[in-house]
Order: sequence, then structure tokens, then C-alpha cells
Amino acid sequence: MTTTRLTVMGLFFVTWELLVSSLQIPRYLLPAPSVIVLRFVSEFQSPQLWHHVQATTSVALTGVIIAYLLGAMVGWLFYQFPHINAGLNWFLTASQSIPILAIAPLILIWINDVFWARTVVAILITFFPVFSATYTGLQLIQPDLREVAVLFGASRSQRVWFIEFPLTLPVMFSGLRTSIVLATTGAVVGEYLGGRDGLGALINIARGLFDTPLVFVAIVWLITITLGLTAFLTLIERRVLRYIM
Repeated sequence: MTTTRLTVMGLFFVTWELLVSSLQIPRYLLPAPSVIVLRFVSEFQSPQLWHHVQATTSVALTGVIIAYLLGAMVGWLFYQFPHINAGLNWFLTASQSIPILAIAPLILIWINDVFWARTVVAILITFFPVFSATYTGLQLIQPDLREVAVLFGASRSQRVWFIEFPLTLPVMFSGLRTSIVLATTGAVVGEYLGGRDGLGALINIARGLFDTPLVFVAIVWLITITLGLTAFLTLIERRVLRYIM
């Protein structure tokens, strides 16, 4: 399977290179893969690029961690207290129908700190998958398990830590995988709208200069950050689930 993927990718990039060369497409419209690779190598040594990478990574990582904690807590509260669910479920549903680009400018106005303004944008875009996964995971737990725990005198906190949390964790990890993919999107949205730090800001600057190869370099780094965070989460998930299951 890996060989097939590499072959398909190789054919794609070779076709791209040949088309750009044969059609003489200007570099500012679509650079050839070889041009992008050379620019990537030259920018790799630039401290300014690493500054942008660090800015985007820190916002995405902070946002997804806070979103995980909030999503897990709110999902548990909605399950344990149905009246909270009935009162606020409409609000969460309505909030998901609002495009993040519509409210991100307001957040950047309300929060003076650029880092935390971008982090809030990342939190808003990553919160719902974790919340939904937590709530769904709690619903999937068999009621008999809770009843047996009550018969044996388990307190609510013991039921949470020894029954609900371990059994819900696999589903929560699936929601967290979705959130991590969205976290870089939330970070970039915030960077597009304000500030001069981060890969989103770098794309804006490169676009204004018609430096299309640099735009592709930033996109490659966004993909790298997302894949790196996903791989790190997969490693944690395997170890945690192996320990508790």
C-alpha cells in the first residue's frame, strides 16, 4: 500500500512539473514542484520561518488542549444534568451554524492579546467535536454498569473515574483527532485576520508580494504541523488505552 501511494504521489508531482514547464505557466500563478522544493530548502534555514511555525503550533496546541478540557467537562455536565442539556443545547447547535470567519474579527477586537485572541478562535473551532464525542461516549455506556457500581457502594466520583472516564475515553480520542485537524485551521483563521506572526500571516504577506512559492512552503508546513500533532496524539492514545483497557 505504501509503494502504491508513493507511486501515485510521484506521478502527480512529475505530471505537475511537466505541465508547468510545457505550458510555461508563470511562477506567480503556479510554481513547479522543483521551485517549491528549492524555496522550502532555502527558507528552512530562515529564523523568521521558524518563528512563524512556532507561533502557529503554539496557538493550535494550546487551543486543542483547552478545547479538550472544556469539551469533556461540558459533555459530562450535559449528560449528568438533563435540564442543562435542554436549556443550552439550542445555543451550542446555533453557535455551530455561525461561520468562524464571521465572529473571529469580533474576538480579535474584544481580546487585546493577539496570542489569546487566536487561541480562542482555535478553541471555538475545535470544541464541538470533543464535546460531541464525550456526550456520545457517555450515552453508549450500559446502564447496568452504573447500577452494579451503585449496589457496591461506589460514589459519583468513583463512578466517573473508574467507569465513565475509561469507557468514554476511546470515543473522546476520536473527537480529539478531529479537533487536532481543525486546530491549525482555527490558528490560521486568527492569523489571517490580525498580526504578523504565524503561517497564516506569512501566507497573507506572500500573497501580497505575489510570492506564490512561499505560499506553498507555508501550506506544506501547515500540513506538517497537522500530521505531527496527529501522530503525537496517536502515540498517546495507544499508550493510554493500553494502560486502562
